[in-house]
Amino acid sequence: MSFTTVPILFILQIAFWIWLIRNLLFRQKLTNEQATTIIVWLALLISWGVITSLLSIYGVYATQEFLRLLPGFWIPMIPAIITLSLYTTWSAFRAALHIIVSVTPVHTFILIQALRIAAIGGLYKATQGLMPLVFVACVGIPDFLYGLSALILGGTSANKHVTSRVLGLWNIIGIGIIALIAPPVFQLSLPGSLYIFQNLPDGRALLEFPMVLAPTLVVPFFIIINAIVANHLLRSPQ
Repeated sequence: MSFTTVPILFILQIAFWIWLIRNLLFRQKLTNEQATTIIVWLALLISWGVITSLLSIYGVYATQEFLRLLPGFWIPMIPAIITLSLYTTWSAFRAALHIIVSVTPVHTFILIQALRIAAIGGLYKATQGLMPLVFVACVGIPDFLYGLSALILGGTSANKHVTSRVLGLWNIIGIGIIALIAPPVFQLSLPGSLYIFQNLPDGRALLEFPMVLAPTLVVPFFIIINAIVANHLLRSPQ
């Protein structure tokens, strides 16, 4: 098991949302019921983190039966499915997200994306033969550059020099560089009918604990934040 910052990133993501709801509760912008919906959401994501970790630790992800299910295409979608299910069925959760994004300065949500610069660790691991080079080249490097852009844009947007539309499109880009590229590259690196990128280490390295938390939880969580913010910004008056 090699060192990775992935679990730390997830802790920071959870802490970010807890800080948001505590702050808005103190300012009486959120009701207790609305805050509770966010806690339930985070608890479900944490539960999924525990499940995916155990599946990795006990070798389920390494079995041929599991790999035949083309997990690269769907397993990163589970956090989004959890979030979308709550969003479409729980009005208090929708209201809570709307209030949080409306009241919190937008640069706050931009700067949390700066944590994606941690993807540089994947590049280092690739040079050490610990990560699939094709995945790092196609996904890790763009993700790292996106994190750098968050540092720049966060400061600029704090000074109100950027329109809501531009910030919304920037968040859409944050979704696209992962959602459009990562699943196919991930799957093409896994043994099975679509096993094209066969150089070792292959995509199975991304299913080993604790690295498994990156494709199954932490990276999807970042793009969920992108989606929440983009939805608000692109619906807001310019």
